[in-house]
Amino acid sequence: MASKRVRDGLILAAGLGLFLWATLPPDKVSLNEGCEPKGGPAAFSAFIYPTSFWRTQLEALVVERNDLLSQPARRARAQAEAEREMRENPALEERMMRLSREQERVDDKLERERREAALQSARLQRITWLMQCEAEVAARLAK
Repeated sequence: MASKRVRDGLILAAGLGLFLWATLPPDKVSLNEGCEPKGGPAAFSAFIYPTSFWRTQLEALVVERNDLLSQPARRARAQAEAEREMRENPALEERMMRLSREQERVDDKLERERREAALQSARLQRITWLMQCEAEVAARLAK
C-alpha cells in the first residue's frame, strides 16, 4: 500500500515536472505575425511565466536580428578567405575556376541575380518584422 502511494507520488511528480519543463519559455522566436505567442506550448508558457517568456523572446528576437544583419559581412569574409586561399594555392584556384565555369553554364546570371534579390528581400522583411516585434515586446515588458 505504501509502495503504491510512493509510486503514484513519483509518477505525479514526474508528470508535473515534465509539464513545467515543456512550458518553459522557448529560447527561439515563438511569435506569430502579430507578435503574439505562436502555438500551444508558447501560449502556455506566456500564460504561466509571462515576464520570463517575454524576456526570453526579446533576447531571441535580438539574437536572430543580429544574425541576419551580420550575414552580408560573414559572406564577404568567407569570399575574401576563399580568394586568399586561391592565391596561396594555385592548384586550388584552378579547381575552383573549373567548378565556377561549370556552375556558370548551369546557372544563368539573371536567374542567380533574381534568386539573390529574393533572398535579400526575404531577409530584409524578416529583419523588419523582428524589429517590430522587438519594440512591441520591449513595450510589453516596460508596463
